[in-house]
Amino acid sequence: NKVQVDEENSEISIDVVTNRGKTKNDEISNLAEESNKLTKDQEDEVEHVDVAIVGAGIGGLCAGAILNTLYGKTVGVYESHYLAGGCAHAFEHIVKKEDGVKLSFTFDSGPTIVLGCSKKPYNPLRQVLNAVGLGDEVDWMPYEAWGMVENPKANNELRWKVELGPNLFEQGPLKEYGGDDAIKEFRELKAMTKDLVSGAIAIPAMAMRPGSSALVPLLRYIPALIGLIKQGEEVTQGTFGQFMDGPKYVVKNKWFRDWLDALAFSLSGLPASRTSAAAMAYVLYDMHRDGAALDYPKGGLGAVIDALVKGVEQGDNNSKVNLRQHVDSIDTSPNGSIITGLTLRNGKKIVAKDGVICNAPVWSLNGLIKNKFAKKVLNDSQILKDRLPRQSWEVSEDGSRSAIKSKRPEVSQEDNSSLLAKCDTSEMTGSFLHLHVALDASTLDLDSLEAHYTVMARGLAGENGGVDGDGPCGELNMIAVSNPCVLDRDLAPDGYIIVHAYGAGNEPYDIWKGMDRRSTEYANLKEERAKVLWKAIESIIPDARER
Repeated sequence: NKVQVDEENSEISIDVVTNRGKTKNDEISNLAEESNKLTKDQEDEVEHVDVAIVGAGIGGLCAGAILNTLYGKTVGVYESHYLAGGCAHAFEHIVKKEDGVKLSFTFDSGPTIVLGCSKKPYNPLRQVLNAVGLGDEVDWMPYEAWGMVENPKANNELRWKVELGPNLFEQGPLKEYGGDDAIKEFRELKAMTKDLVSGAIAIPAMAMRPGSSALVPLLRYIPALIGLIKQGEEVTQGTFGQFMDGPKYVVKNKWFRDWLDALAFSLSGLPASRTSAAAMAYVLYDMHRDGAALDYPKGGLGAVIDALVKGVEQGDNNSKVNLRQHVDSIDTSPNGSIITGLTLRNGKKIVAKDGVICNAPVWSLNGLIKNKFAKKVLNDSQILKDRLPRQSWEVSEDGSRSAIKSKRPEVSQEDNSSLLAKCDTSEMTGSFLHLHVALDASTLDLDSLEAHYTVMARGLAGENGGVDGDGPCGELNMIAVSNPCVLDRDLAPDGYIIVHAYGAGNEPYDIWKGMDRRSTEYANLKEERAKVLWKAIESIIPDARER
């Protein structure tokens, strides 16, 4: 009966739209009766599930694991890729040496930094794993610091470390580079946001529900809930801008502002002023508490995905994650009032008794709904029109560096009222540029290195102190370098390591748009754009190319 959209996280779940005078179950029953009349060949092309999920990203897998394990639903997850995990999948790369020996390396495709999985308070991902009985399925390896490199190989190069735990950041880099004013603002900011944090700590994500029954599972958390309610909707659901630039608080110290922007950018691909206030408040707390730690799963992020797939498929419900199964459409009743299932690219029909969850990118929903009447229902009966996503980046046309927009692009009320309008105009952040390398580790002192580095190619403040739109969020300035073999030697064969460097959502996609991936032009652009990634790796392992 409702449509839930989480625009900030680009996740979307669709509940059923019911038809007047007819229930969804009536409609599904009719479809089932029709399927009983099919020939045997046609029956092979129809699959019946309780819930169909489009996309095997972490969101889709979490939903599937909960529905299968806790609610006893038959779940079908349908994924185009040959691997589950979406942006967080892992992959194996095999290299054949000259002597014929094959070497196998395991790489993370996307995120490499995780908080809140090895120690309480657990993050929502660990809460899901615990809820479906798989909390111990992943072996989490905590570590307490990561390395920072500014202006690598330049005369003004800086190297420092971010250590987690009470007072370590304050008495370390914050004091050294920001001074006493920065420490004062840091403490005041933590005090100002403490009620947001207490709510996030006390109220687990698993207790959250949409709709009229939302309060029922929250009753056991009344004190924390009251504290959150007192904050008001603008604070709890707004951005951190109210704490950066007022009216709640104003951060004036330049170094501290740059650091908050860098921290926010690694979370959301946006500056602090445009990142969720609750998310920023929680990270400021979580990094500096007793027992604070970063986490890395043994075996790489793929181990997390394997656990979630197990959560979807365990038990006797016949639930399954189906790979290489591209969804062509989300199907509806003829009048468009009821979601009935899916059609796959291979022609197979999926009849979903209880509903469909779409974990594909929000911008693709419009294209998945083929029925013009259903489009109208999901567009609040408005006339359909072409809409474009809002863009986080201001792309330069003269070849100069692109810059992230300081304010969220506006959208008309008409383009922000219906589900399809919100999806079509959802903001797109920058893209990610990745470099995965396997290195000969002989003579390399791996124990002297950190498991993770943040390399600021032009310094924390950006070129010339951040003028002309540069800064922590500038184009290809922040480069994440994951060096996971420091923690898990089994990701590479003996004598080798893997390193994964990536631009953290700061690569404008427009320069790649429409290019033929097989062309020389594309290959040359990859070489050119990857130079900053190589430089970041070489700031940690100077002879990386020779290795």
